[in-house]
Amino acid sequence: MQYPNASKGLQRMVMAEIIALAASILAVVVSVFALPVFDIGELNNYSFSVIDIIILIVILLLYIAAYIMELFGIMLASKDEPAFKVSLYAIIAAIALTILAGIFYENETISDIISIGGDVAQFFLVHYIIHGIMHLSDHLGKHKTSKMGTYIFRVIYIAIAFEVIVRIIEIIFGEERGEAIAMPFDVIANIMKSAEYILFLIYILKANKMLKESKAESSKTE
Repeated sequence: MQYPNASKGLQRMVMAEIIALAASILAVVVSVFALPVFDIGELNNYSFSVIDIIILIVILLLYIAAYIMELFGIMLASKDEPAFKVSLYAIIAAIALTILAGIFYENETISDIISIGGDVAQFFLVHYIIHGIMHLSDHLGKHKTSKMGTYIFRVIYIAIAFEVIVRIIEIIFGEERGEAIAMPFDVIANIMKSAEYILFLIYILKANKMLKESKAESSKTE
């Protein structure tokens, strides 16, 4: 059984993740070696050089390109697998919340609420992409690939559990003292989130390869 739309969609998702990764690496590099760290509230008082502005625009454009490519990739994949439709709604919500966060960044309360909404949208986005790949894998009889999705879910849930612990500690002890107390849990949460992202990228690559091999096998039997 072939899934041409899912195959093309996953290829776009792979490209989107690579572009987003490149943007993230560039952002980290320039923050460490080029741009000074500053508070967003003091943005108007900071004097940007032409190079700084160009770099920031390039990073922004890369993220926009990644979002658009992932959006169209999910739209294509959803034609072959219904689970991807939830991811489609989630990425639309994530884009809308990102725009809202930019509009209300000066209001801390609203910004925090939007941030939580963005995290939820991102969770559903990743969750149902993985579910979609698992369903495709089961249909193609690639049960090992499907099982890998369950391992990634465990990593995701562990990361969320530690993030919740950090939030609870900050609520109980206050943000400043809570951050110090919750630091070990925060470190573990960040490590798990990094592992989650790497595994997620590997999973999409593996699924893309699986669909290409399935297409090649179908072509041979015809």
